[in-house]
Amino acid sequence: MSSTKAEGNTRVVNLDSFSLQQLSQIREQLEQEISQLTSGFTQLKQAQASFRDCKMSLDALKPENKDKPILVPLTESLYVPGTLDDIKSVLVDVGTGYYIEK
Repeated sequence: MSSTKAEGNTRVVNLDSFSLQQLSQIREQLEQEISQLTSGFTQLKQAQASFRDCKMSLDALKPENKDKPILVPLTESLYVPGTLDDIKSVLVDVGTGYYIEK
């Protein structure tokens, strides 16, 4: 791959010096990088939404909400009725079936 050095750390690449096959490989590499970055961004947005939901849930742990009815999630789509009994501690799912009481 042919390139020339310009001012600072900027690189200028002369595309005329590449063959069609090399340009195709560069395009594929860039498309893969874009796909990976897009996937990473999507995962970060999902994590952000999850943390936001968790914060909203913890904000509900106030003394005035004690003994009020709530829906307890068993799965992503199955909830059962319950009451908010203990506002001093919560169980935190840290993954792979492990929980921590905080």
